[in-house]
Amino acid sequence: MKTRSWLQMLALLLAIVITLSACDIGGNSTGETEQSTVESTVADGTTAGEDNTAQTSAETTTEKTEETTKEEETTKEEETTKEEETTEAELSEYRASISKDIKEIKEMYTLTDEYFDEALAKLAEFEEKAILGENYEDVDAIYNEFEDMFYHIATQVSIATLIYYYDTTVEETNDQYLNANEKYGDMYNAYIETCKKVYENSPIRDELFADWTEADLKELFDYSPEIQDLSQRNEELLVELNGLVEPELYDRSAEIYAEIVMNNQKIAKLNGYDNYYDYASAEIYGRDYDREDIAAFRELVRENFFLNADTLLNAWLNDYYNMSLMNSNTVYNFLYGAFDHMPKNHVEGYISSFEGTSTYEGFRHLLDNKNILFADSPNSHPSAFQLYLYELETPFCLYGSNGQSASTIVHEMGHYYASLYNPDVSSYDLAETQSQSNELLFLKYLESKMSDEVYGVIKGYNMYNFAVMAVVCVIIDEFEQRVYALESTEGYTSADFDAIMADICQKYGGVDYLNENIVDINNYWRSVATNNPVYYISYAVSIVSSLSLFATAEEDEAAAREIYRILIEETEEDESFMSAVERSGLASPFDAETFAKLMPVILNK
Repeated sequence: MKTRSWLQMLALLLAIVITLSACDIGGNSTGETEQSTVESTVADGTTAGEDNTAQTSAETTTEKTEETTKEEETTKEEETTKEEETTEAELSEYRASISKDIKEIKEMYTLTDEYFDEALAKLAEFEEKAILGENYEDVDAIYNEFEDMFYHIATQVSIATLIYYYDTTVEETNDQYLNANEKYGDMYNAYIETCKKVYENSPIRDELFADWTEADLKELFDYSPEIQDLSQRNEELLVELNGLVEPELYDRSAEIYAEIVMNNQKIAKLNGYDNYYDYASAEIYGRDYDREDIAAFRELVRENFFLNADTLLNAWLNDYYNMSLMNSNTVYNFLYGAFDHMPKNHVEGYISSFEGTSTYEGFRHLLDNKNILFADSPNSHPSAFQLYLYELETPFCLYGSNGQSASTIVHEMGHYYASLYNPDVSSYDLAETQSQSNELLFLKYLESKMSDEVYGVIKGYNMYNFAVMAVVCVIIDEFEQRVYALESTEGYTSADFDAIMADICQKYGGVDYLNENIVDINNYWRSVATNNPVYYISYAVSIVSSLSLFATAEEDEAAAREIYRILIEETEEDESFMSAVERSGLASPFDAETFAKLMPVILNK
């Protein structure tokens, strides 16, 4: 078997699940970060988004000093209406030229019980021939046939995921999604058992397992089928969570979280770890830093980003509320509207600015191959994400109903570009650096495409947004460290988990301060810690390294673009986050000096 080892097969399953989760962040645009973790301040001085952040306090806003006349408002409304009619007509055609329709995606789902049985039969044939010790080339050919079938099933899981996230309220496609995941898990378990039998009984095992390491073999025989059962139960709980509405959502989501935590702890122990936090950090996310590094990083984020959050917020709100109505509408539409409802297609302009380079080819691959689904159903999941269709050997992006801003499009494009070179992610911190760096290069590109006033406000928003995103992420991470250190979460209620969060938030101004100024933290952890356990530190560290690229771009945009190309195209498949950061020329997020250099850029000093 000179193809993928069983561990690589497992990585395939994780890539299907985690690449999706990686991009599933609530809120408004910027930051996968698909969508910002912090809520966006809207035109009337309140905050809006799925986390229901409280109204921004009057002390943090500056009202316009002059009233806009009714005549100006009427004129602006007429201009806006005319502009939107033209834009929508043009860009509905543009959308069709770059995206697949949900009908096309549904037609791609072909997984049946019969096919699953055929794959099992092919696996059994491989086992039989391998144990009989027949010609290695013949046995290997049978294995390759099975592997192709395995990848077909894996790809069907990805397609079922796209269909499910397009509309999470359809019972039939919900069942289809769970069924596809269950079939994948069952096939994976059967594969593991076959590998064990073949290794123990085949006279040609040395040839069949030539590429396996001692670590591979140890994990093979340590593996328990119970892991897949627990994972499947978690999927069922997440489908239930996505279907919850108020008033049951708040308390039931905490109960679901408690059960998922217990399931994850069992998974960790079955893999030889004391707790899921350490297991996920090492085996799923491929982190090359430890808890001490995170503790020091958390303090750097608090001292630099959190303590300057009010300054950043007041600065951009002051600029925003003192703009002309036309310019404030432009900013508002860019930050919170769909990318194709703008007078200019900034995404296409950004791609074209790379023309003649391999980066341009990577970006165009997404559009030219129509590997996009816009989930415009009102019942779609409000996320955006990229996953990999292994059978078709291509990445694919879904943009949910609340994940279609220009910055979100570009963020996922960064994931897509990276997956063209390394579809099997070894470090999710690196993956988020690749996508968030693209967002910030896009921001730099906009400087020459907008008026100074408009760009200045958009830049100020992004600097604030990335900074507080990092703050929220380290809070979530500390919360998860504490939860996974508990002996058990059985019987834990909303109040129990909220008490843990309240204690953590004391050094960040308290829960009330966070709710009023940044994000409804108790609603927020219920979403992200449940859907994406132990993931959020990846966003925080990648934000800092990505901001270092933006700082470089402020001085030399061409140099920053070359660093980005290197970060994508010259990163080895198994390279760690810190190795890639240092080799490409980005700054380490764990150095105090990095923050010292970043703060003048972030504060625009």
